[in-house]
Amino acid sequence: MNFSFGKEYKLCSHKQIDYLFKEGKKIKEYPITIIYSPAELLLTTQFQLLISVPKRLFKKAHDRNYIKRCIREIVRKNKHELETQLQTNDKKLIFAIVYTSKEQLAFSVLEQKLVKAIAKLTLQINQNDKN
Repeated sequence: MNFSFGKEYKLCSHKQIDYLFKEGKKIKEYPITIIYSPAELLLTTQFQLLISVPKRLFKKAHDRNYIKRCIREIVRKNKHELETQLQTNDKKLIFAIVYTSKEQLAFSVLEQKLVKAIAKLTLQINQNDKN
């Protein structure tokens, strides 16, 4: 099992980012909001991810970067569940994780919340697949 999180997992296309924020569906699990949308099958990985921590909530860049590093590490460690679910359904996904809390949470608390949000995302993908 590969636990790396390289550039191929990062969502960089401005067209896809605009499409995601206009047409994407939301899942809220405080302090995380996940905006997701199905992607075309040209992606090299099962999903691509954008992480956003608003500047209006954290003025200092080192605070925003710390939260983004924590989120990236949590996704890296727990991505196998989402990847296997997408592979079994033969789907590709783009999504954004937006941090919405005004205070900086501890890594363990953030990990619990993000794992719960990813579980909601996989459940939502299963429900959409059945419909």
